[in-house]
Amino acid sequence: MITTYRRILNQQQAWAEKRGIKLDENGYTLSLNDNLFRPLSPRSEEEFRFGRGDELSKGKMNALHSSSALVVNVFEYWRDRDVDFIAQACGASKGATSLHFERTYPTRLSGIPPHLDVEFHNPLFRPLVIEAKFTESYRRKTKRHIKDKYLNSSLWKGLTGCESLVRLICEEEKSVTSFSFLDTPQLLKHILGLTTKFGKRGFELLYLWYDYRPSLEAEKHRREISEFEKCISSEVSFRKMTYQELFKSIRDNPEADPQYIGYLADRYFYDL
Repeated sequence: MITTYRRILNQQQAWAEKRGIKLDENGYTLSLNDNLFRPLSPRSEEEFRFGRGDELSKGKMNALHSSSALVVNVFEYWRDRDVDFIAQACGASKGATSLHFERTYPTRLSGIPPHLDVEFHNPLFRPLVIEAKFTESYRRKTKRHIKDKYLNSSLWKGLTGCESLVRLICEEEKSVTSFSFLDTPQLLKHILGLTTKFGKRGFELLYLWYDYRPSLEAEKHRREISEFEKCISSEVSFRKMTYQELFKSIRDNPEADPQYIGYLADRYFYDL
């Protein structure tokens, strides 16, 4: 049976072939700009250059399946346009003035702090931060573990649901995990870092993912998101949205460039 990951990758390769884009043996474009709707602005390039994800220095963004490339292709267009529109389309309160890529909010622990894909700044309301996924959710070989240092109860004061999930994941590491497709440890680390900076209700966290139907893997992923939400929604402001839902909002904006809409539709949202 062809996996969901392979189906998405095949579609991306067909898109590249149709456009005459050359790839290496691993499915990476030879030029970064071949993988983007428009080149990175100097400010965006700087944010990715100094980001913790090493998207540029290690060439990760050149991959057809790159989550960061999808983020850039959707959000970069709005950086010098109506940022407030795309922020509201993601569920933010009206009044966003800027967006940023690769934002980092350290926890109180040592090690590399988690970084978020997009943040919308609003001077009047709490920030909306986004953890975005493309194909990662459908690659079950991705590790879903969390280190014992996160078992410290003092880290999770007032976040009992989050702490319970940490303990569950640690207990399950040597067996079958309850979260095979959702990277729950990563989301918990984000919550810890954001709470350290803003407090429990001082931010909104949006989980934005690329859905795929029909797919048993995607269906399981959706169930895991709902289960995670049940565990932590009373403690932090967590929401979920698919890229498909976001694209429909963008497509309905009369001011959006038809070339931009066409690029996204042809590459990622051909079935909408």
